[in-house]
Amino acid sequence: MSDVKPNRREMYAALTKAAVLDAAKSLFVDKGFTATSVEDIARLAHASKGAVYHHFSDKQAIFAEVFRTAQNAVLLQALRSMTAASTPWEQIETGTRGFLRECLADHEAMALLRQVMEVLGWDRVRAIDEEAAMPFLRATLAELVKTGEIRDVPLEAAAELIYSVYCNAILYVAAAADPERATAEMEKVIFVMLDGFRNAPSRD
Repeated sequence: MSDVKPNRREMYAALTKAAVLDAAKSLFVDKGFTATSVEDIARLAHASKGAVYHHFSDKQAIFAEVFRTAQNAVLLQALRSMTAASTPWEQIETGTRGFLRECLADHEAMALLRQVMEVLGWDRVRAIDEEAAMPFLRATLAELVKTGEIRDVPLEAAAELIYSVYCNAILYVAAAADPERATAEMEKVIFVMLDGFRNAPSRD
């Protein structure tokens, strides 16, 4: 019997945390961060404020987790799109296109992106992306250098530059009056830039 009760408590805590995140995401998307209170989140999640603060230190921490989850979902879809590519360079192009297009298609992710810099600031957003996007980007660049697809450039510097381009690209799309057109423009610019890394650029 003693083994059952902790498991039940853990399950209840996990369900409560998930309900809080679901409620917060809905409110942040519909009302925005500033107009949403912890009380609003607790009410929609059918939880107490104490339960919310048990899992999160403040409203910013809730937003950070919601944003992290949304970004990871977009990244996962982009990674899945890369499986059909036959060469490392095609994977880069397919992944880039998939990432931008997935951001565009996910209106909730776009709504969070429009708020993220004001809510979290660059350093915190950078820390979130460092968890998933940057390790993958470094590994991909290392593989491209190894296979001779790109020039032997300093990998950390290249990763930082490309990361900054991707970040600014999605922020540009999120703020655009015509996100579809902005996405197409960014795709074109990014592919021209990436071609500069190649040993044999494919585009004029």
